[in-house]
Amino acid sequence: MTPPAHDPADSRQRIEQALSAFPSLAEKISRALMVALHSRGVVTIDEIYAEARQRIGRPLDDATEHAKDDNVQLAHRWDELERAEIEKVTLERTAGSLTPDEIDDLVNLTRKREEAQGLEEIANLSQVSFRLLAEAVHRFCRLPEGQTAIPEWESLGVRVALTRHFISDQLEFIRVAKNYFRIRDFEGLIDRIVGDDHGMGRIGGKAAGIMLAGLVLERARQDNPHAPKLPIHLPESYFLRSDAIEQYMDHNQLKEFLGQKYKPIDTIRQEYPVVLNLFKNGQFPGHVLDRLRKLLERVGPSPLIVRSSSLLEDRFGASFAGKYRSVFLANQGPLEQRLAQLTGAIAEVYASIFAPDPISYRRRHDLIDYDDSMAVLIQKVVGRRYGPYLLPTWAGVAFSRNEYRWSPRIQRDDGLARVVFGLGTRAVDRVASDYPRMVALGLPTLRPVASAAEIRRYSQRYADVINIEKDCFETVSFVDLLAHGAFPGLDQVVSIDTDFEIRKPTTSRIDRPPSKLVLTFDRWASESEIPALLRWILTTLEKSYGVPMDIEFASDGERFYLLQARPQAWHAEEVAVRVPRNVTSERRIFSASRNVQNGSVHGIDVVVLVDPRDYDQLPSMQDRQRVAHAVGLLNDRLKERTFVLMGPGRWGSNDMRLGVKVGYADINNARMLVEIARLKGGQVPEVSFGTHFFQDLVESDIRYLPLYPDDAGTDFNEAFLRDHHNRFAELVPELADLAAVIKVVDVPRASGGLVLNVDMDGGNQEALGYLAPPA
Repeated sequence: MTPPAHDPADSRQRIEQALSAFPSLAEKISRALMVALHSRGVVTIDEIYAEARQRIGRPLDDATEHAKDDNVQLAHRWDELERAEIEKVTLERTAGSLTPDEIDDLVNLTRKREEAQGLEEIANLSQVSFRLLAEAVHRFCRLPEGQTAIPEWESLGVRVALTRHFISDQLEFIRVAKNYFRIRDFEGLIDRIVGDDHGMGRIGGKAAGIMLAGLVLERARQDNPHAPKLPIHLPESYFLRSDAIEQYMDHNQLKEFLGQKYKPIDTIRQEYPVVLNLFKNGQFPGHVLDRLRKLLERVGPSPLIVRSSSLLEDRFGASFAGKYRSVFLANQGPLEQRLAQLTGAIAEVYASIFAPDPISYRRRHDLIDYDDSMAVLIQKVVGRRYGPYLLPTWAGVAFSRNEYRWSPRIQRDDGLARVVFGLGTRAVDRVASDYPRMVALGLPTLRPVASAAEIRRYSQRYADVINIEKDCFETVSFVDLLAHGAFPGLDQVVSIDTDFEIRKPTTSRIDRPPSKLVLTFDRWASESEIPALLRWILTTLEKSYGVPMDIEFASDGERFYLLQARPQAWHAEEVAVRVPRNVTSERRIFSASRNVQNGSVHGIDVVVLVDPRDYDQLPSMQDRQRVAHAVGLLNDRLKERTFVLMGPGRWGSNDMRLGVKVGYADINNARMLVEIARLKGGQVPEVSFGTHFFQDLVESDIRYLPLYPDDAGTDFNEAFLRDHHNRFAELVPELADLAAVIKVVDVPRASGGLVLNVDMDGGNQEALGYLAPPA
């Protein structure tokens, strides 16, 4: 290729200007020019050396003639006279061969290498302050980018060191992140970090996950012209560093609670309200308040979500999904009022480190001795203003592996989405009388239910919103919400109920009353780009991370936002399970034929049953709360046994009318969770697949099965579960009066030495719990 024509005098002048401007880099600039001449095939280093020796009247030695001799030196050692002449030859050859722009690029590359080396030295200091490291990053980023970047391998050390200081020290995360983060990516992060200039902390797992996912997807788009074209946005985010919680605890003399994690779980449960109130009423140091005040001035009166971003969160093999607090803020009113709300929300997030669920989760995953500092992620809420409310048009969660395959046509690797109208809280939590739309991303129009009656019944009826006028988070009925007028994009999420059928709208204009609209997401699933985009995002992230992935997303009706990304909790694909055919009727305890996963649990020797009919008869919410407490006590006292929990409706529901309101700490020792869906009252369990609750079960290897005792052909041996000796009062004497509601069956004692086995064949949608001899 012929080099572009240029005036060597201009190039020579450009070189002299660079050497004069950066005298400390003169030798490195000369070296960079020499390497460029050699690597571009203009002139080799040996030829430069030969010309320099000839100019000073020295004959060329014959070392190169013996290059093939193993014991002969292959390179020359220059003396001072040779070195000076070599530099002259290099500059002359450069001026004749490279344009001024090419010379500028090489000089800039030399400067970037020098700054990167200094930055790496600072980043590798164990006690470096945030200010010192941030200034070094800013110095590097002030250099022109130029045409030539530092080779990736050359900047790898500094990128790893910056990731470890600012983002995460988890080796699994760094293994992936080092391939995507560039030095300049850290400048945008630094500008949004809140913390003491003289300290140093990290932004935590949740913040790290969304940043990395954004870079992975951006790179994939650049490398793949066939990637979906729909833009992917990240919400405006700010990061309160993990060292701020230490300052907060010091400032309020709260460090006595650091040993809380080692107490018995029931003690932790009892003391948590005290811890929460002490944290909530603490005061923040003045420098933190000043920075948070500036943050609020910057974002203005926009609703915010204050999210946990613990150093342990969203890690490989332990997501901590839903374990720590997230708090929505309407963020309205005078600045000092908004500041008080923000600091109160941050304090609640801090306190959640000491709650029973995350502590139980840490114990289960052998992370209890890790020093878990809590960073906080502050994000603008994605949504649009509608009447007094702000809400997304739709939001949800999606998984690269589908653990809920209601049809043999659905492939596990195609992924699954749960999508809702309004804030995505209803997609990840188990809520009362409401159902998200489940979308198999490979076959998005294939519904779990088919008839009009089922579609009506298993649809969303309420939406979570932020009420701007009342300055609060709120749940409103879909019908009441639409009283404020036409909602933009409603045709994408609703279908029309004609009383005879549920049909998609044919136009964007909806002229039916709200009572005749059903949230089906049929047009969203069948006509929008989103299912294909979600599938591409999940596939791309899984390929980069090397593990299945889980994301949260939302849309304001115009733009798609990625809110969170983390490794998905998932069961390894198991060999096909076959339900035995020769089990006698007296040994069959229960069976199921819908919403069945694949898996087996054998050797169950204790069944804990919260009888649905007795639970329904409890006179007060306080009594139902006592049942949840009793289950938690049993969970702890039976931890050395292989036990199954069986109960009404929805385990973990926020509505105690529908199920026992347990948390992770109340169930984490069980081997299996069974939900009994009686037709009485018309309530059946929501399919929990994809909720934080279900993620807990998967990560703890707790199997899940819903039972429908009123289905034709279903086995449900109530006599075995209800009529044998009840051990509840022996195990929980302090709540012995609940023995009429909670049955604890010692299976070998009740069956003459047999145990309970459960086999679940997800492919054929059948499951059986049966008595068998111990293995």
